Parts: sequence; structure tokens; C-alpha cells
Amino acid sequence: MKDFILFYDGPCILCNYWILKLCKWDKNDRLRFTSLESNYAANFFKKHPSKLLNKDSIISWDPKKGYKAEAEAVFHVLKQLNGLWSLLLIFSLLPKFLTNSLYRIIAQNRYHWFGKYDHCPLPKKKYAHKFL
Repeated sequence: MKDFILFYDGPCILCNYWILKLCKWDKNDRLRFTSLESNYAANFFKKHPSKLLNKDSIISWDPKKGYKAEAEAVFHVLKQLNGLWSLLLIFSLLPKFLTNSLYRIIAQNRYHWFGKYDHCPLPKKKYAHKFL
């Protein structure tokens, strides 16, 4: 598979909000998504093991560059979008410990601040092809 895959927390309302935005912004139709709790993710990680599964984070996978997590995954996604989104990559120049610390603060509080679904919601029909 040549597509870029983003593994995310399916029940997380904040995560689902951003996944829907990414679906809209992905003009090259390169991004694919799956919940970390999905059967697809379980089978994928059996074939492509990663220590990153222990992190409370989104995980991106690119066949050319492998896995990324936390802020590094966010920057990796921004690179896939191109256009004006590339301007936000200026923040990738900050020290990794800083960007990952900010990411972890948001990740640790996401349910408290934004809530949680009982289960991962189904994607909109027009974006269904982007979900694995």
C-alpha cells in the first residue's frame, strides 16, 4: 500500500473532529485512516510491529519513512497536505521535547476537555473510501 495511514483513537471526539477535517483537506487523496482499536490496525501491527503502540498518541505510517508518533506524526501529516499547511511546519523546528510535551498535555486531557464517544463513529459516506 502506497498510502499514508493515520491510526487514531476512535472514541476520542477531538481525534474524530480532526480526522474529518483532514478528509476535507486531503486534496491528493493520499491519507487513509483507521482507529487504533480496529481489526485492520490489529492485523497491520502484527505484520509491522512498533513500540509506538505503547504511547497514548496518534501514529502515522508512511511506507517510505515508517512510523511517527506524537508531534512528529502531526508534522508528518502536515507534509502530506502541502499548500498553506506547510507554513505550520515551522513549528517542527522547535525542540522535539517541547512539541511532544505540548502534544502529551492535549492527549492526556482530551477526554476531559472534549469528551468521548461510546464507540468509534462511522465516517461520512463521501469519505468512506479513506477508512480502512
